[in-house]
Amino acid sequence: MTGLREPAGPDLVVDSVVLLSTGAFAPAGALTAAAWDLLRGGADVYAGRSDHPLLEPLAEAGVRVTVLAHGPAGPGGPGPGSVAARLGERASATGARVVYLLDPAGEPAGSADLAAALETAGLGVDTLVGSWDPPGAAMLAAAAVMDRLRSPGGCPWDAKQTHASLAGYLIEEAYEAYQALEDGDSGGLREELGDVFMQVLFHARIAAERGAEGWTIDDVAGGLVDKLVRRHPHVFGEVSVDGPDAVEANWEKIKAVEKGRRSVTEGMPLSQPALALTATLYRKARKLGIPDDLAAAAPARPEPDEAGGPDGGTTAGGAEDVGRALFSVVVLAGRLGVDPETALRAVARRYRDTIAAAEASARDAGAEPAELDAARWRAHWPS
Repeated sequence: MTGLREPAGPDLVVDSVVLLSTGAFAPAGALTAAAWDLLRGGADVYAGRSDHPLLEPLAEAGVRVTVLAHGPAGPGGPGPGSVAARLGERASATGARVVYLLDPAGEPAGSADLAAALETAGLGVDTLVGSWDPPGAAMLAAAAVMDRLRSPGGCPWDAKQTHASLAGYLIEEAYEAYQALEDGDSGGLREELGDVFMQVLFHARIAAERGAEGWTIDDVAGGLVDKLVRRHPHVFGEVSVDGPDAVEANWEKIKAVEKGRRSVTEGMPLSQPALALTATLYRKARKLGIPDDLAAAAPARPEPDEAGGPDGGTTAGGAEDVGRALFSVVVLAGRLGVDPETALRAVARRYRDTIAAAEASARDAGAEPAELDAARWRAHWPS
């Protein structure tokens, strides 16, 4: 095999074949200038399958392609020997450059075997890369697979799913990805993120079936692009930042304006696990500037005899201490027949209300919460 070189030009060699490869996920018509020059320059063009993705764009460009098989490539399709023989006949008969479109998904017997068969037949072999897969191209193929699964003749299980029936899977797949991340399992994380992405494709495909009232995977991706551009003015605009903290602060400000939110607690998914919910609320409270003795304390108790919250103290072994303490609480809850998730969720919701009430009180007094000092936070903090 002669390797990669430019096959198009005035010095074409008779009795030679160009094997043209394209990306497995690249748009079918997105070919290099050299590939288009070759294909439209009078070469005889062949493909091994009737559903080769290049057939339609080449036909639109006026390029005639001869299919060597009667159907899609497979066990019954042409092998490397028969393909080499047919291509050799055409090269010898016409004296024209012969081009064979390699299957983007991989030739049945492999392109290396085909090249070897051509060389055995005494033919010169050139290779030309007609296109490469751009980053993200595989997502197009994933969307096409999901369309096939939901379309008539696809999978009956996939076809009957709804947004509601898939809700639990979205949470489950996200947890599995998180577990792989915690375990440091890079390969597992890649796989689990694929499962999360499948849920995105699934919901988008279901929504698309509502027609004008629905939305598509392109709407999802397009909305994300718009959001990323809006919230990164230091990248796509003229805003200057002096570090990650400034980036995060800008993000939160832009988000608050976009959403019309009056509290840092608005928009938080209250269905998330209570421990995560509480940690997020605490983080947001501290970021807002609420003093730690207020932010780290449990909200006002609805009943006088309810136990208080943590004192917010830290030690060198704080992480271990906290982990053991939380474990002990879960054990105690089990002994008492109490669901710790439900109990903590109730406290966390009141904590959210406490923060929001303090913010509202400050605004009612004409103050901006983010500008309050410790003393003024205490003045507005619900008792």
